[in-house]
Amino acid sequence: MSRATPTQAFRALERRLLARRAAELGLRLWLVTATLAACVAAFTYWQVRVPLDGARRHGGVPAATRRLATVLGAFALAGGALAAWRRRSLASAPPGPEWLALPLEPARIERHLDAEARLPALGAVVPAAAACLAGVGLLPVWALALLALGFALALALATRLACALVLLAAARAAGPAARLPAAWRALVSVRSPAAARRLLPARFRTESPARALARLDRAVSLRAGPPRARLALAGGALAAGLAAWPAVGEPFQARALAFAAFALACAEMGAWAAWRAAGDPPAAVRPLPLSLGDAWRARAGALAALLGAVLVTHALAAAPLPPLARLGLPLAWALPAALLPLLGLHLGLSLPGRPATAEGLYIAWLATALLASVTIPLLGWAVLLAACAQATRRLPRWNAPEPV
Repeated sequence: MSRATPTQAFRALERRLLARRAAELGLRLWLVTATLAACVAAFTYWQVRVPLDGARRHGGVPAATRRLATVLGAFALAGGALAAWRRRSLASAPPGPEWLALPLEPARIERHLDAEARLPALGAVVPAAAACLAGVGLLPVWALALLALGFALALALATRLACALVLLAAARAAGPAARLPAAWRALVSVRSPAAARRLLPARFRTESPARALARLDRAVSLRAGPPRARLALAGGALAAGLAAWPAVGEPFQARALAFAAFALACAEMGAWAAWRAAGDPPAAVRPLPLSLGDAWRARAGALAALLGAVLVTHALAAAPLPPLARLGLPLAWALPAALLPLLGLHLGLSLPGRPATAEGLYIAWLATALLASVTIPLLGWAVLLAACAQATRRLPRWNAPEPV
């Protein structure tokens, strides 16, 4: 019987991981991802094409080449930032230290985790390809080929450098542990034992499943972690929006600033809903007597009560506006108040056990809607409505077992 080398074993593992992730996304989500990529590419093309044509007319080929190189360099740096973010996530919660039990070199584990971290950075290839396509007809073919090659090398260098820096920052150790390889230090240093606390005896309550789940959400959101961070950002944005009314004298400018802060708060509430709806382990949730309606009402009720109270407060605080405009303000702002949190909630419910994936897809939809609104006014709301409809159709997957 032939024995596989570590390189062959890791290649087989990576292929199976990619196949499993592709199967979990499903055909509809792949179509949505392709649509988002097409929208980003189209927006990038027109945003690069017009300035590039102006640079070509006023400064010639050298000026246009420098401009396109600057754009591609920015995309390479964005890819490096994505790789650093993903590597940081793997460093804070690595798939180990089970790796230490395998007869593998630390460098091989480090290369595997770096490859996992560089995978999201491939998203920068889509706008970069659109930017290169925008240069067709304006720059020589050889210049476009050199710029494309330079972008590929810069992206590879930026992602590798970002992963190396994050690994060094995550693998700090003192004493004898400092002599361990960086990959081993990163695997063993992040798992510090939690301080033992005396727990209160269990109390059994008679309440509806939705109410019990809402109480669990409150308890989890008060602890340190991504849900509390999203709530803190939402609270800061809500406070800033309410402070805009007395701070800004001009009524319409105050309304614009207050709406911008309110929309940001709604977006953060959607991110919180995505994390909480997808954050509980599916294996622990499936045996519980919970239905999809219970999981939906537990979050939607809290979001509706909070944002409704904020809308009423804005209407009362909008003293510079005429009385009729103050009465219509909650109705005019009801669309972002309902659409953004519901989009995050439905994405979280449709991706159980994968809160980071749900939030990433949620942010991608928001970015696409923003780009669409910049291109054509109000088109972004149509994009968000389509996104919410697509996520709603995936809600029956809430309690479905993961594909094998």
